[in-house]
Amino acid sequence: MSNSLSSHFEELRNRILFSIAIFIISVIVLLPFTNYLFDGFLYFLDLVDQKTLIAIEVTSPFLIPLKLVLFIAFLVSLPIFLWQILSFMAPGLYKSEKLAIFSKTFLATILFYTGVIFCLIIVVPNALAFFSTVGPSNLEISTDISRFYSFVLTLSFAFGVAFQVPLIVNILISLNILNKNKIKEYRGIVLVLCFVFGMVFTPPDVISQILLAVPMYLLFELGLLFSNEKKKKSNS
Repeated sequence: MSNSLSSHFEELRNRILFSIAIFIISVIVLLPFTNYLFDGFLYFLDLVDQKTLIAIEVTSPFLIPLKLVLFIAFLVSLPIFLWQILSFMAPGLYKSEKLAIFSKTFLATILFYTGVIFCLIIVVPNALAFFSTVGPSNLEISTDISRFYSFVLTLSFAFGVAFQVPLIVNILISLNILNKNKIKEYRGIVLVLCFVFGMVFTPPDVISQILLAVPMYLLFELGLLFSNEKKKKSNS
């Protein structure tokens, strides 16, 4: 028993170390392209031709592009980390359970990436455009690069999490934790919760909140549409 347990811990340790190694390799591979990645980051946010970012701290011009590399390396290595964890769990699962878990994990990863990309391409540029137009016309905005990066990173993670809604709804309904017909009666409450989530994780402007809350609610409806409750086995 102890040998079996120790072998499982050893396998888990090796898989975690392998995932960390992939992350480190990703960072090493991406480091020579740091400036190109940062330029691409600004291009996504429609800031290429705008000199609106400043560095208050001396280390910011070095640290922020490096943090961007770490973030991209995390996105690159995330599927491998999840695969290692699932592969560790797989021997103790039935074939149908393996298929369900692997497929839903794959879908969750795709949804997370979609949320991050949607945030970078649609939400952040529109939020910046909104903020630049609501102030006085003779006021020039100069944003600290550290605060700006933290703002974008937080928003990106918020959208990545928000895009998990259809999958979460699907899982809860398929496991009979939620009743599909019952939850339809609370659509109004769900919509309010989506806007509350948007208020917490987006800047204090209506545009950003709508750009998070509306897709989040539509994804909730999508989750309902493709969800089916499992029939409970009758005791005979």
